[in-house]
Amino acid sequence: MSRVFALGRYGVAAALLLVVGAAFAQAPAAQPEKPKNLKVLPKDWSRDQVVAVMQNFTAALGVGCNFCHVINQGQPPDFASDDKKEKDMARAMMKVATDLNAELPKALGMDPKETTRIGCITCHRGVPEPKQIGEILAKTSAEKGFPAAAAQYDELKAKYYGAQAYDFTDQGLIATATPLRMTRTDEAIQFLNLGLQKFPQSAPTYVALAQAQEAKKDTKAAIASLEKALAIDPKNAAATRLMGELKK
Repeated sequence: MSRVFALGRYGVAAALLLVVGAAFAQAPAAQPEKPKNLKVLPKDWSRDQVVAVMQNFTAALGVGCNFCHVINQGQPPDFASDDKKEKDMARAMMKVATDLNAELPKALGMDPKETTRIGCITCHRGVPEPKQIGEILAKTSAEKGFPAAAAQYDELKAKYYGAQAYDFTDQGLIATATPLRMTRTDEAIQFLNLGLQKFPQSAPTYVALAQAQEAKKDTKAAIASLEKALAIDPKNAAATRLMGELKK
């Protein structure tokens, strides 16, 4: 009798589990919460549409959600909050990009489908602050000295080499030195010598070095640099022209 009762009891339990399981199977899945506080993106956009745009931001700037959004430890992200200035900056830049993409085809007289659209990646190239490497290194050199700038170059290269963030070719350091040539000539020469350490067969770097040395009225050193440039690239027009000017 007890055995029959036990089987009956388990049978009832199994039946209840089947009923509950069926109820859960038929219950509609919980809908994700709709985005709140949309000020630039369309207010009727779904969560998936907004997330797709946010993912483009993270790829273009190389950042996470916490760059623009308030995220307190142990709590869900507060995506609706406007407490971070980066969020307002992102909104402003979205408006600028939208306006440019609308106006550029008109200004060029081209079909919108034929013009290149501007996006976050156009300027940011995978970094939060879209500055060229020359601007970054020149600022560090001015504030902390050239050795700090040289170390920063190596740090940035270790982190970003192979990405589209910065120009780590010889032209990147030439571009760093060129604006400094007349006002901070010694630093320009240091950057170009750094370039020759990294790219010893760069004729353009030797030409840029000669120009900086000439700015210091060191004609002898400038001619020596041009000779090295021409030894590497005998057809270098800039080196040939400058050599002729200096030898006059």
